[in-house]
Amino acid sequence: MVKRYDSDKMKQLVFKIYQGYGFSVKQSEQLAEMLIYTDLHGIESHGVQRLIMYDDFIQNGKIRVHSKPEIVKETDVSAVIDAHFGLGQLNGIFSMDLAIKKAKQHGIGIVTTRNSGHYGIAGYYANLAAEQGLIGMSSCNSRPAMLPTHATKAFVGTNPIAFAMPAKPHTFIFDCATTTVPQGKIEVYNKLEKDLPALWVAKNGNEPVYDHRDQADFAALRDPEANVGLAPLGGVSEDTGSHKGFGLGIIVEVFTSILSMGNISTEITPDDLSVGPCQSFTVIDPAIFGDKDKIIDRFSRYLQDIRELPAIPGKTIYVHGDKEAIAYEDRKKNGIIIDDRTLEEIVGIATRLGVDYAAAIN
Repeated sequence: MVKRYDSDKMKQLVFKIYQGYGFSVKQSEQLAEMLIYTDLHGIESHGVQRLIMYDDFIQNGKIRVHSKPEIVKETDVSAVIDAHFGLGQLNGIFSMDLAIKKAKQHGIGIVTTRNSGHYGIAGYYANLAAEQGLIGMSSCNSRPAMLPTHATKAFVGTNPIAFAMPAKPHTFIFDCATTTVPQGKIEVYNKLEKDLPALWVAKNGNEPVYDHRDQADFAALRDPEANVGLAPLGGVSEDTGSHKGFGLGIIVEVFTSILSMGNISTEITPDDLSVGPCQSFTVIDPAIFGDKDKIIDRFSRYLQDIRELPAIPGKTIYVHGDKEAIAYEDRKKNGIIIDDRTLEEIVGIATRLGVDYAAAIN
Protein backbone atom coordinates (compact mmCIF):
# COMPACT_ATOMS: atom_id res chain seq x y z
CA MET A 1 0.00 0.00 0.00
CA VAL A 2 1.19 3.52 -0.74
CA LYS A 3 0.31 6.80 1.00
CA ARG A 4 1.07 10.49 0.58
CA TYR A 5 3.41 12.41 2.90
CA ASP A 6 4.22 16.11 3.12
CA SER A 7 7.50 16.67 1.25
CA ASP A 8 8.77 19.43 3.55
CA LYS A 9 8.18 17.37 6.68
CA MET A 10 9.80 14.31 5.10
CA LYS A 11 12.76 16.43 3.97
CA GLN A 12 13.24 17.58 7.55
CA LEU A 13 13.18 13.97 8.75
CA VAL A 14 15.78 12.92 6.16
CA PHE A 15 17.92 15.92 7.18
CA LYS A 16 17.80 14.81 10.84
CA ILE A 17 18.61 11.22 9.91
CA TYR A 18 21.78 12.25 8.09
CA GLN A 19 22.80 14.50 10.93
CA GLY A 20 22.31 11.45 13.14
CA TYR A 21 24.88 9.56 11.08
CA GLY A 22 27.39 12.38 11.64
CA PHE A 23 27.13 14.35 8.40
CA SER A 24 27.45 18.14 8.69
CA VAL A 25 24.48 20.49 8.52
CA LYS A 26 25.32 21.48 4.93
CA GLN A 27 25.84 17.88 3.84
CA SER A 28 22.59 16.77 5.49
CA GLU A 29 20.73 19.62 3.76
CA GLN A 30 22.19 18.58 0.38
CA LEU A 31 21.26 14.93 0.91
CA ALA A 32 17.71 15.71 2.02
CA GLU A 33 17.23 18.12 -0.88
CA MET A 34 18.43 15.58 -3.45
CA LEU A 35 16.37 12.65 -2.17
CA ILE A 36 13.14 14.62 -1.81
CA TYR A 37 13.73 16.27 -5.21
CA THR A 38 13.72 12.76 -6.63
CA ASP A 39 10.43 11.78 -4.99
CA LEU A 40 8.83 15.11 -5.90
CA HIS A 41 9.57 14.40 -9.56
CA GLY A 42 7.90 11.00 -9.37
CA ILE A 43 11.00 8.78 -9.32
CA GLU A 44 10.17 6.69 -6.25
CA SER A 45 12.80 4.07 -7.09
CA HIS A 46 15.64 6.46 -6.19
CA GLY A 47 14.18 8.74 -3.51
CA VAL A 48 13.69 7.85 0.15
CA GLN A 49 13.26 4.24 -0.98
CA ARG A 50 17.07 4.20 -1.14
CA LEU A 51 17.60 5.19 2.49
CA ILE A 52 17.76 1.56 3.61
CA MET A 53 20.52 0.75 1.12
CA TYR A 54 22.57 3.76 2.15
CA ASP A 55 22.00 2.85 5.81
CA ASP A 56 23.41 -0.60 5.17
CA PHE A 57 26.44 0.86 3.37
CA ILE A 58 27.10 3.38 6.16
CA GLN A 59 26.87 0.68 8.82
CA ASN A 60 29.21 -1.74 7.03
CA GLY A 61 31.74 0.97 6.13
CA LYS A 62 31.25 0.97 2.37
CA ILE A 63 30.14 4.61 2.71
CA ARG A 64 32.50 6.60 4.95
CA VAL A 65 30.78 9.51 6.62
CA HIS A 66 33.79 11.78 7.05
CA SER A 67 35.44 11.20 3.65
CA LYS A 68 35.96 14.18 1.36
CA PRO A 69 36.45 14.16 -2.44
CA GLU A 70 39.95 15.00 -3.67
CA ILE A 71 41.08 16.42 -7.02
CA VAL A 72 43.91 14.13 -8.19
CA LYS A 73 44.37 15.46 -11.74
CA GLU A 74 43.18 18.72 -13.28
CA THR A 75 43.32 20.91 -16.40
CA ASP A 76 41.38 24.03 -17.31
CA VAL A 77 38.51 21.95 -18.71
CA SER A 78 38.80 18.62 -16.90
CA ALA A 79 39.45 16.91 -13.59
CA VAL A 80 39.67 13.48 -12.02
CA ILE A 81 38.23 13.15 -8.52
CA ASP A 82 38.95 10.45 -5.95
CA ALA A 83 35.85 10.41 -3.77
CA HIS A 84 37.38 8.16 -1.07
CA PHE A 85 34.08 6.27 -0.66
CA GLY A 86 32.00 9.18 0.56
CA LEU A 87 28.25 9.20 -0.02
CA GLY A 88 27.62 9.39 -3.75
CA GLN A 89 25.27 12.39 -3.68
CA LEU A 90 27.88 14.55 -1.95
CA ASN A 91 30.56 13.45 -4.40
CA GLY A 92 28.21 14.14 -7.30
CA ILE A 93 27.38 17.66 -6.15
CA PHE A 94 31.06 18.45 -5.58
CA SER A 95 32.04 17.08 -9.01
CA MET A 96 29.22 18.78 -10.92
CA ASP A 97 29.92 22.10 -9.19
CA LEU A 98 33.52 21.84 -10.38
CA ALA A 99 32.42 21.01 -13.95
CA ILE A 100 30.04 24.01 -13.89
CA LYS A 101 32.84 26.31 -12.70
CA LYS A 102 35.09 25.15 -15.53
CA ALA A 103 32.33 25.55 -18.13
CA LYS A 104 31.64 29.10 -16.99
CA GLN A 105 35.32 29.93 -17.31
CA HIS A 106 36.27 27.95 -20.43
CA GLY A 107 33.01 26.94 -22.14
CA ILE A 108 33.20 23.28 -21.19
CA GLY A 109 33.98 21.23 -18.11
CA ILE A 110 34.34 17.45 -17.79
CA VAL A 111 34.89 15.76 -14.44
CA THR A 112 35.19 12.03 -13.88
CA THR A 113 35.01 10.58 -10.37
CA ARG A 114 36.21 7.26 -8.95
CA ASN A 115 35.77 5.44 -5.62
CA SER A 116 32.36 7.01 -5.13
CA GLY A 117 29.04 5.56 -4.02
CA HIS A 118 25.51 5.19 -5.38
CA TYR A 119 24.51 8.77 -6.24
CA GLY A 120 20.78 8.50 -6.89
CA ILE A 121 19.32 9.80 -10.15
CA ALA A 122 21.79 11.03 -12.75
CA GLY A 123 19.31 13.68 -13.86
CA TYR A 124 19.68 15.64 -10.62
CA TYR A 125 23.28 16.52 -11.46
CA ALA A 126 22.55 17.34 -15.10
CA ASN A 127 19.79 19.65 -13.86
CA LEU A 128 22.22 21.51 -11.57
CA ALA A 129 23.91 22.76 -14.74
CA ALA A 130 20.64 23.53 -16.53
CA GLU A 131 19.51 25.65 -13.58
CA GLN A 132 22.45 27.92 -14.35
CA GLY A 133 21.69 28.20 -18.07
CA LEU A 134 24.12 25.46 -19.09
CA ILE A 135 23.85 22.03 -20.71
CA GLY A 136 24.53 19.26 -18.22
CA MET A 137 25.26 15.56 -18.62
CA SER A 138 25.99 12.88 -16.06
CA SER A 139 26.43 9.13 -15.97
CA CYS A 140 27.42 6.42 -13.52
CA ASN A 141 28.56 2.82 -13.66
CA SER A 142 27.38 0.17 -11.22
CA ARG A 143 27.86 -3.44 -10.25
CA PRO A 144 27.01 -5.98 -12.99
CA ALA A 145 23.28 -5.96 -13.76
CA MET A 146 22.83 -5.89 -17.54
CA LEU A 147 22.91 -8.99 -19.73
CA PRO A 148 25.08 -8.20 -22.78
CA THR A 149 23.32 -9.25 -25.97
CA HIS A 150 23.26 -13.10 -26.16
CA ALA A 151 25.03 -13.45 -22.75
CA THR A 152 23.59 -15.54 -19.92
CA LYS A 153 25.36 -13.65 -17.11
CA ALA A 154 25.25 -9.97 -16.20
CA PHE A 155 28.44 -8.04 -16.93
CA VAL A 156 27.61 -4.36 -17.56
CA GLY A 157 25.98 -2.09 -14.97
CA THR A 158 22.64 -0.35 -15.31
CA ASN A 159 24.90 2.60 -16.29
CA PRO A 160 22.45 5.52 -16.52
CA ILE A 161 22.85 8.54 -18.80
CA ALA A 162 21.29 11.94 -18.11
CA PHE A 163 21.10 15.10 -20.22
CA ALA A 164 19.54 18.43 -19.22
CA MET A 165 19.19 21.66 -21.20
CA PRO A 166 17.33 24.86 -20.34
CA ALA A 167 14.03 25.26 -22.18
CA LYS A 168 10.62 26.88 -21.81
CA PRO A 169 8.28 26.28 -20.03
CA HIS A 170 10.62 23.98 -18.11
CA THR A 171 13.96 22.22 -18.44
CA PHE A 172 14.34 19.32 -20.87
CA ILE A 173 15.67 16.39 -18.80
CA PHE A 174 16.43 12.98 -20.25
CA ASP A 175 17.50 10.45 -17.62
CA CYS A 176 17.50 6.72 -18.13
CA ALA A 177 19.31 3.53 -17.29
CA THR A 178 20.84 1.74 -20.26
CA THR A 179 18.96 -1.32 -19.04
CA THR A 180 15.22 -1.38 -19.76
CA VAL A 181 14.58 -0.22 -16.17
CA PRO A 182 16.88 0.51 -13.20
CA GLN A 183 17.37 -2.00 -10.42
CA GLY A 184 15.45 0.26 -8.04
CA LYS A 185 12.26 -0.09 -10.08
CA ILE A 186 12.43 -3.87 -9.68
CA GLU A 187 12.78 -3.33 -5.93
CA VAL A 188 9.69 -1.09 -5.85
CA TYR A 189 7.60 -3.69 -7.72
CA ASN A 190 8.78 -6.36 -5.28
CA LYS A 191 7.84 -4.23 -2.29
CA LEU A 192 4.38 -3.76 -3.77
CA GLU A 193 4.17 -7.47 -4.68
CA LYS A 194 3.43 -6.60 -8.29
CA ASP A 195 4.33 -8.70 -11.31
CA LEU A 196 6.67 -7.09 -13.83
CA PRO A 197 4.68 -5.75 -16.81
CA ALA A 198 7.30 -6.39 -19.49
CA LEU A 199 10.62 -8.08 -20.20
CA TRP A 200 12.70 -6.24 -17.62
CA VAL A 201 14.43 -9.32 -16.15
CA ALA A 202 15.61 -12.45 -17.95
CA LYS A 203 17.27 -15.71 -16.95
CA ASN A 204 19.45 -17.94 -19.10
CA GLY A 205 19.90 -15.07 -21.53
CA ASN A 206 16.39 -14.76 -22.95
CA GLU A 207 13.76 -16.29 -20.64
CA PRO A 208 11.51 -13.53 -19.19
CA VAL A 209 10.90 -13.30 -15.44
CA TYR A 210 7.57 -11.64 -14.60
CA ASP A 211 5.99 -13.24 -11.52
CA HIS A 212 6.79 -11.39 -8.28
CA ARG A 213 6.64 -14.75 -6.50
CA ASP A 214 9.80 -15.88 -8.30
CA GLN A 215 11.88 -14.46 -5.46
CA ALA A 216 14.81 -16.79 -6.12
CA ASP A 217 15.24 -15.20 -9.54
CA PHE A 218 14.92 -11.65 -8.19
CA ALA A 219 17.38 -12.38 -5.40
CA ALA A 220 19.80 -13.72 -8.00
CA LEU A 221 19.98 -10.24 -9.56
CA ARG A 222 22.48 -9.47 -6.78
CA ASP A 223 24.61 -12.48 -7.71
CA PRO A 224 26.97 -11.86 -10.67
CA GLU A 225 27.46 -15.61 -11.08
CA ALA A 226 23.74 -16.31 -11.49
CA ASN A 227 22.12 -16.71 -14.91
CA VAL A 228 19.77 -13.79 -14.24
CA GLY A 229 20.08 -10.14 -15.24
CA LEU A 230 18.35 -7.00 -16.43
CA ALA A 231 17.56 -6.68 -20.12
CA PRO A 232 19.39 -3.89 -21.97
CA LEU A 233 17.36 -1.14 -23.61
CA GLY A 234 15.89 -3.02 -26.54
CA GLY A 235 15.31 -6.29 -24.70
CA VAL A 236 17.34 -9.46 -25.20
CA SER A 237 17.30 -9.74 -29.00
CA GLU A 238 19.16 -7.86 -31.72
CA ASP A 239 15.87 -7.78 -33.62
CA THR A 240 14.49 -5.39 -31.00
CA GLY A 241 17.71 -3.41 -30.53
CA SER A 242 19.30 -5.10 -27.52
CA HIS A 243 22.77 -4.28 -28.85
CA LYS A 244 21.96 -0.55 -28.66
CA GLY A 245 21.35 -0.49 -24.92
CA PHE A 246 24.37 -2.75 -24.46
CA GLY A 247 26.55 -0.37 -26.48
CA LEU A 248 25.34 2.67 -24.56
CA GLY A 249 26.25 0.90 -21.33
CA ILE A 250 29.81 0.43 -22.57
CA ILE A 251 30.06 4.12 -23.53
CA VAL A 252 29.08 5.03 -19.97
CA GLU A 253 31.83 2.74 -18.73
CA VAL A 254 34.36 4.71 -20.79
CA PHE A 255 33.33 8.09 -19.39
CA THR A 256 33.17 6.85 -15.80
CA SER A 257 35.60 4.10 -14.86
CA ILE A 258 37.95 3.94 -17.85
CA LEU A 259 38.83 7.66 -17.95
CA SER A 260 39.04 7.93 -14.17
CA MET A 261 41.05 4.69 -13.88
CA GLY A 262 38.48 3.53 -11.35
CA ASN A 263 36.58 0.28 -10.94
CA ILE A 264 34.70 -1.17 -13.91
CA SER A 265 31.30 -2.74 -13.30
CA THR A 266 32.61 -6.27 -12.78
CA GLU A 267 34.93 -5.06 -10.01
CA ILE A 268 32.09 -3.52 -7.98
CA THR A 269 30.28 -5.64 -5.40
CA PRO A 270 28.01 -4.61 -2.50
CA ASP A 271 30.24 -6.32 0.06
CA ASP A 272 33.77 -5.34 -1.03
CA LEU A 273 34.61 -2.18 0.93
CA SER A 274 37.65 -1.38 -1.24
CA VAL A 275 35.76 -0.67 -4.49
CA GLY A 276 33.10 1.82 -5.48
CA PRO A 277 31.30 3.05 -8.59
CA CYS A 278 32.51 5.82 -10.88
CA GLN A 279 30.69 8.82 -12.31
CA SER A 280 31.09 11.49 -14.97
CA PHE A 281 29.87 15.09 -15.15
CA THR A 282 29.96 17.18 -18.32
CA VAL A 283 28.88 20.80 -18.67
CA ILE A 284 28.71 22.90 -21.85
CA ASP A 285 27.95 26.60 -22.04
CA PRO A 286 25.70 27.12 -25.11
CA ALA A 287 27.24 30.58 -25.46
CA ILE A 288 30.34 29.07 -27.07
CA PHE A 289 28.12 28.37 -30.11
CA GLY A 290 26.25 31.68 -30.32
CA ASP A 291 23.59 33.72 -28.57
CA LYS A 292 22.53 31.60 -25.60
CA ASP A 293 19.01 33.01 -25.35
CA LYS A 294 18.33 32.45 -29.05
CA ILE A 295 19.63 28.87 -28.82
CA ILE A 296 17.36 28.11 -25.86
CA ASP A 297 14.38 29.78 -27.57
CA ARG A 298 14.92 27.72 -30.72
CA PHE A 299 15.17 24.53 -28.69
CA SER A 300 11.99 25.44 -26.81
CA ARG A 301 10.08 25.97 -30.07
CA TYR A 302 11.35 22.63 -31.35
CA LEU A 303 10.06 20.84 -28.24
CA GLN A 304 6.70 22.58 -28.49
CA ASP A 305 6.37 21.49 -32.12
CA ILE A 306 6.79 17.89 -30.93
CA ARG A 307 4.11 18.29 -28.24
CA GLU A 308 1.67 19.64 -30.84
CA LEU A 309 2.04 16.74 -33.28
CA PRO A 310 -1.12 14.69 -34.01
CA ALA A 311 -1.41 12.07 -31.28
CA ILE A 312 -2.93 8.61 -31.03
CA PRO A 313 -6.53 9.01 -29.76
CA GLY A 314 -6.57 9.14 -25.96
CA LYS A 315 -2.82 9.73 -25.72
CA THR A 316 -0.70 12.82 -24.99
CA ILE A 317 2.70 13.53 -26.50
CA TYR A 318 5.25 14.35 -23.83
CA VAL A 319 8.86 15.37 -24.21
CA HIS A 320 11.40 14.51 -21.55
CA GLY A 321 10.84 16.58 -18.45
CA ASP A 322 7.11 17.10 -18.99
CA LYS A 323 5.96 14.20 -16.82
CA GLU A 324 8.45 15.15 -14.11
CA ALA A 325 7.10 18.73 -14.09
CA ILE A 326 3.54 17.41 -13.77
CA ALA A 327 4.59 15.04 -10.99
CA TYR A 328 6.32 17.88 -9.13
CA GLU A 329 3.20 20.06 -9.11
CA ASP A 330 1.09 17.14 -7.90
CA ARG A 331 3.47 15.93 -5.19
CA LYS A 332 4.32 19.41 -3.93
CA LYS A 333 0.62 20.03 -3.40
CA ASN A 334 -0.59 16.57 -2.35
CA GLY A 335 2.52 14.92 -0.91
CA ILE A 336 5.16 12.46 -2.09
CA ILE A 337 4.27 8.78 -2.49
CA ILE A 338 5.86 6.27 -0.11
CA ASP A 339 4.94 2.60 0.20
CA ASP A 340 4.37 1.03 3.63
CA ARG A 341 7.50 -1.11 3.55
CA THR A 342 9.74 1.86 2.75
CA LEU A 343 8.09 3.85 5.54
CA GLU A 344 8.82 1.03 7.97
CA GLU A 345 12.46 1.12 6.89
CA ILE A 346 12.66 4.88 7.43
CA VAL A 347 11.04 4.61 10.87
CA GLY A 348 13.46 1.84 11.81
CA ILE A 349 16.48 3.94 10.82
CA ALA A 350 15.16 7.01 12.65
CA THR A 351 14.43 4.98 15.79
CA ARG A 352 17.93 3.51 15.86
CA LEU A 353 19.49 6.96 15.45
CA GLY A 354 17.25 8.54 18.08
CA VAL A 355 15.51 10.80 15.57
CA ASP A 356 11.91 11.88 16.17
CA TYR A 357 9.88 10.89 13.11
CA ALA A 358 6.32 11.50 14.28
CA ALA A 359 5.85 14.91 12.60
CA ALA A 360 6.77 13.51 9.19
CA ILE A 361 4.50 10.47 9.11
CA ASN A 362 1.35 11.70 10.90
